[in-house]
Amino acid sequence: MPQSSSILTALRFSADELIRELDRLPTEATIWQPAEGEWSQHECLTHIQICERNIFLPRLQAMATQTNPALPWVDEVALQREQWNPQRPRTELLADYASARQAEIELLEQSNWARPGQHPRRGPISMGWIATYAMAHTLEHLSQMIRARLFYEASQARAAQ
Repeated sequence: MPQSSSILTALRFSADELIRELDRLPTEATIWQPAEGEWSQHECLTHIQICERNIFLPRLQAMATQTNPALPWVDEVALQREQWNPQRPRTELLADYASARQAEIELLEQSNWARPGQHPRRGPISMGWIATYAMAHTLEHLSQMIRARLFYEASQARAAQ
């Protein structure tokens, strides 16, 4: 596993880059979908916020304070369906995401990354595993958001011709 300091740096960087990416697209365009069934930037942001607030942070908190806790299964697809609201301001989603991410970083800075928890499907995992997964998860959806923006910009350029 990569060094914890490089993962912490990447966790900070990915959050900062997410903020910058959201500033690159007008608010009204964030619900635009690149294709049928593909997520808009707003849907990606909602998903990332849901995972940070409802999955990664609670699991890290449990692992930091309990001995080898059983980690609950969270149906992120159902949460996405329930919570996605195209009218919810992206600033609100972003603020909640950033708050959860900062709490994760602070917790990771103070914890032993080898502390285990029992995932219902993956079995034993560590705080370091969650940190690495959270980083990769954000980068995955950040690239999806960049793709949505680029497709939006291309569609606008075609429409202007």
